[in-house]
Amino acid sequence: MERAQTRFPFCQRALTGHLRDIPRHGISVVLTSFGSFLSGREGIAMPERAAREEMLRQRTLSALRILDTVPEAEFDALVRSARRIFGCRTAYISLIDTDRQWFKAREGFAPDEVPRECSICATAVAENREIVVNNLQEHPVYGRKPEISSMPELQFFATIPLIGPELDGERVAIGTLCVIDDRPHRAACEELDELRQLARVIETLLRTRMECELAKQAIAQRKDLVEALHRTQRQFELAEQMAQIGHWRMDLETQELFWSRQTSAIHAIENPTRAHLERGLDYFLPKDRPRISSAVEECARNGIPYDLELDFRDAKGVLKRVRAIGEQEIVGGKPVGVIGVFQDITERYHLETRLRTAAHVDELTGLPNRARLNQYLDRTIDSASQSGRAMAMLLIDLDHFKEVNDRLGHEAGDRVLKNVAVQLLSEPFANQLSARLGGDEFVMVIENEALLLDLEGSIQQLLDKLRMEIGEGEERMQVSATIGAAWLTHENNERSALMRCADHALYQAKRKERGTSTICSEAVAGERLTLRPQLRAVG
Repeated sequence: MERAQTRFPFCQRALTGHLRDIPRHGISVVLTSFGSFLSGREGIAMPERAAREEMLRQRTLSALRILDTVPEAEFDALVRSARRIFGCRTAYISLIDTDRQWFKAREGFAPDEVPRECSICATAVAENREIVVNNLQEHPVYGRKPEISSMPELQFFATIPLIGPELDGERVAIGTLCVIDDRPHRAACEELDELRQLARVIETLLRTRMECELAKQAIAQRKDLVEALHRTQRQFELAEQMAQIGHWRMDLETQELFWSRQTSAIHAIENPTRAHLERGLDYFLPKDRPRISSAVEECARNGIPYDLELDFRDAKGVLKRVRAIGEQEIVGGKPVGVIGVFQDITERYHLETRLRTAAHVDELTGLPNRARLNQYLDRTIDSASQSGRAMAMLLIDLDHFKEVNDRLGHEAGDRVLKNVAVQLLSEPFANQLSARLGGDEFVMVIENEALLLDLEGSIQQLLDKLRMEIGEGEERMQVSATIGAAWLTHENNERSALMRCADHALYQAKRKERGTSTICSEAVAGERLTLRPQLRAVG
C-alpha cells in the first residue's frame, strides 16, 4: 500500500474529486492495488497472445485518431446516461493507451488521464471481461484485503470492456465504460443490460469513426463514399459549434425536409409529420419569422450562410431562445441542399441577460448603477441636444447618513437607502431615470415636461419625500436630502460638464442649509466649471 502511494502520486488524486466522502488519496490507491491483485500479473512478463492483442489495440487507437481529441456531445450524453442508470457519483468512457488510461468522456472527476498501471479498467481490457462488484466490503475475497477493508467508503463499481472496430479482420478491447459509487449497490440484470447496451452504442460510434477515417484515406477510389462523408462530416462540424443538439436538411430539388430526433425534441413534437416539417418556420415568433425565412431563402438561392439567434415557441406553447445555423450543401460543384443545426439556448440566453442586468444595477437598491447612468446620460444628452428637448439632472446627497450608520448600524443605513430608492421611483418621478452613484449619492434625470415646467416645485416635492425618520425612542433620527440641480444647456452639453454644474449647485446648497436645493445658474453653467478639489465629477 505504501509502495503504491509513493509510486503513483498523480493517480492517488485522480478519482477522488466527486466522491466527496472518500479521503482525498483513498480511492485511486485502492484501485491501484485492486487492479494488481485482480490480474495477478504484477511483475510477470506479458504472454505472446497478450502482446499481440496489445499491438492490435494500439494500432486500432491510432487508426481511430481519437486520443487527446476534444469532448464530443455523443460520448458525453452516453456517460450521463450510464450515471443516471445507477444513480452513481462517477462514470466515464476510457481508452487504454500504451502507458495511460485516457478519458474520452467523464463525469464526477477532473483529470483527463491516469497512469495505466494504476487502472482496474486496464485489467478489464486486458482480460476482455466485465468486472462488477456490488459491495467490496462484503465480498468474500476482496473484503478481506486490507487495502479494501481500510476504505469502507469504497463500495460499488462496474466496468464493461469496449471492443474496438475491426482492423485486419480482428477486433480487440480498447477501453471501458465504467461507473463507480461510494455506496453499495446490488446491480440488477436490467441495469447491467442497459450498461452493456450503452457500451454497444459506443462501439457503434467508434466503428462509424473508423469508417470515416478509412473513407478519407480512400477518397480518390471511392468518390460516392467521400460525397456522403462530406455531407455527414460538415453537419457534424456545424453540430459541434452548437453542442450538436439537432440537425436538419432540405433537398433543393424535391424540397423534402429531414429533422433529427433532437430537432424534433426542441419543437416538442414526438413524431413530426410532413405538415409539421412544412410549417417549421411558423414556430418562430412573428417578429423573427421574416428574418429566418429570408435567411433560409438566401441560403438556398444564393448560397449565403446564416447564423441567427431567435425567439421561438414550441408545439406546447413554451417560449424558447434558439440558435439556427445553415449553409448550402455542394456536391460536384452544384448546390443540392441546405443543411443546418438547431440549438435550444434558452438557459444560456437568460443567464447572459441576468449577467448584463447585474452589471448595470446596484445590488442593494435595485436602481441603475454609475455605469448604466453614464451610458444613459451620454445617449440622452446627445438626443436632447439634437432635438432641442429640455432636460435637467439632480444630484442628491443624503444628510446625516454617516451618523445613521454609526449610531444605528449599517442595517439601518441599508433600510434608508432602500427607502430612498422607493421614493425616487414613486409618482410623479416614476418614469424618470434614477440611479445610485455609490454611498449616499443618487442622481435623477428629469425629462418630463410637467416636472421641468416647475423644476423648483418638483425638487421641493422630492425633498419632502426624502425626509424620513429612522430608529425608535431616543435613537430616533431624522434623515433628509440636499439636492443640486443643473439644466442641460449649450454650455453644459456633455456629461462631465453637466455633472460638475450639478455638483457645484449641491455644494452651494449644503453651504446654505442642509435639506434644501440649489439650481445651477446659467451664468455659472456658462463658465464650464473646472474640477475643484472639493467637488465630485463623473468622468
